[in-house]
Amino acid sequence: MLRERVISALVGVPVIVLFLLLGRYFFAFLVAAIVVVSIDELYSMFLLRDLKPNVIIGVAGGIAIVAGALLGSATGLVLALSLAVIVTLVWQILTQGSVVNTGLTFIGLVYIAFSLSHMVLQYDLNDGRIGVLLVFVGTWASDIAAYSIGRAIGKRKLAPTISANKTVEGGIAGLVTPAIVLGGLFLLPWLPFVAKQGIPLTLIEGIGMGLVIGFAAPIGDLVESRIKREMRVKDTGTIIPGHGGFLDRFDSVIFTAIVGYYFWLVIT
Repeated sequence: MLRERVISALVGVPVIVLFLLLGRYFFAFLVAAIVVVSIDELYSMFLLRDLKPNVIIGVAGGIAIVAGALLGSATGLVLALSLAVIVTLVWQILTQGSVVNTGLTFIGLVYIAFSLSHMVLQYDLNDGRIGVLLVFVGTWASDIAAYSIGRAIGKRKLAPTISANKTVEGGIAGLVTPAIVLGGLFLLPWLPFVAKQGIPLTLIEGIGMGLVIGFAAPIGDLVESRIKREMRVKDTGTIIPGHGGFLDRFDSVIFTAIVGYYFWLVIT
């Protein structure tokens, strides 16, 4: 399992770098693809339990939210989300739909599309492409460290009622590792931080970003684990070796995308 996780990360990083280098529209397309597949996987879990979110509104609304972030920045993101919410409510009224199913449709829009669209917002900040890449690197460093250390020496369960395999020791490793990794990456000479701010402040900011990501990543993982446990499924899909579905792979990024954006907004 660890081998598959490392391979997935090693394959994923070049793909993300490629789309980052191709430009903001290509990267937004990548984010939209992740959003669409993840929303579909989430709704598929609900459908297995005879719940009926509106898949068409969820997918179309997810694409619209990413497009709003791309074309209108934060204002466009909020506008697209607001319109998607209105459409969902109108759908409920006109079809006399269930409030539960309406809420489940909202979950896909807010939990997945709104959260991941923050990467599109971050792209447009100063040195935003670097920031987005560092969010991914920090998230995957946290995931790999938490899994490997937890398997090796983990004794105390972190959240046994949600995920039996997660341990306190793994959680500490998942918090500290991205701080070390990003602290070191911030000091690389081909990145702009040292030249602009000097080594002490750059190091503090790198460690700070790593700690924020290391704190948010397991929360995203636990949230998705709780949903899967309630829906009684092991994986959301089989598309990614060692992880399952897109939602299994990007569950942590859903949370780190938000904190990464706001941290980057502050330091740049």
